[in-house]
Amino acid sequence: MKKQTTAFHGSDLEKIEAIYGIKKENIINFAANVNPLGFSKKAAAALAADLSVISRYPDPSYKALKEAISQYTNANPENIILGNGVTELLTLFLSMVKPKKAVIVGPTYSEYEKDLNRMSCEIAQINATEDRDFVLTADSIIKNTPEHTDLVILCNPNNPTSGALHKEELIKLADAYQKSGTFLMIDETYVEFSLRSDDISAAALTNHFDHLIVLRGTSKFFATPGLRLGYALTCNPSLLASASSVQDPWNINSVAETVGSIMFTDREYIHLVRDTMEQEKNYIEAALSKIEGIKTFPVNGNIILAKLPKGSLTSDELFDILIRQGMMIRSCTSFAPLGDRFIRICFMSHEDNVRLMEAIENALKQ
Repeated sequence: MKKQTTAFHGSDLEKIEAIYGIKKENIINFAANVNPLGFSKKAAAALAADLSVISRYPDPSYKALKEAISQYTNANPENIILGNGVTELLTLFLSMVKPKKAVIVGPTYSEYEKDLNRMSCEIAQINATEDRDFVLTADSIIKNTPEHTDLVILCNPNNPTSGALHKEELIKLADAYQKSGTFLMIDETYVEFSLRSDDISAAALTNHFDHLIVLRGTSKFFATPGLRLGYALTCNPSLLASASSVQDPWNINSVAETVGSIMFTDREYIHLVRDTMEQEKNYIEAALSKIEGIKTFPVNGNIILAKLPKGSLTSDELFDILIRQGMMIRSCTSFAPLGDRFIRICFMSHEDNVRLMEAIENALKQ
């Protein structure tokens, strides 16, 4: 069988199935970054008890859902824009901001660059470096932002590095870009996994800085990728008015409305996910530290970035070995400028994590 060199995305299970002949249901997906505990049982029970929601239009104002999100994030409910996942919201805001010059703080998720390229936007990359654990300071980002930049995009915690800026740094960024008239868009897809989420989230700051946009989804933390529910936070009057005028009515379906209104208030579930992910983070960090030559970087979400030993397997070669054992990690070759020695792993059940750590250690011994 021909060895693959494609850096597969975590959602590419159908491609994996076709290329490797492994049924997708038999693959443990350490690349998708989705919480392995499944979605809120309280939300599932509420939906099961009233499946007739499918036969009803959702509330066009989404009052209950926005109130639940407001309580969860400490953002004002009138500053919440709902969308069909973060991907749709990213496209929506780019179409409203219409940036001519943008900065992407990297190395990071490639879709930001793809979307900006479709708009013929001039893009500058400000890349964090390995010697600083792939985390930049607010001062360094501000200093390296070109004049007349319309938009700065920051993923916090970052994908794939798991590095994060803390609130005092986020305030410094928001204040500087507010003064320059530059929009700051922060993607917080992974922030909820951290026990320190309050210290690294800009959600509440959207009540005060009107050039700040925060994007969040429910796919990863709430384990609902099929629900396609995302939300954005901003107090910018122009953006709020534009979103209201261009979004379709009832853009969020009644199932997402029902499930979302409950899961954001399910504190028992939220604490369970965070505590479980913290335990698995500690286990994986310790297990990788025992494998000779592997270097790991600070973790602020449910993903860990690791650098393979020099002269050993490449990330694509390790991917190939592991996928044949039914375990899918992310080779980071598609995340410029990481290269072919970095892998990204998300935290699954403890049993699965133990199996992966043993398989990585055995593969690197060969």
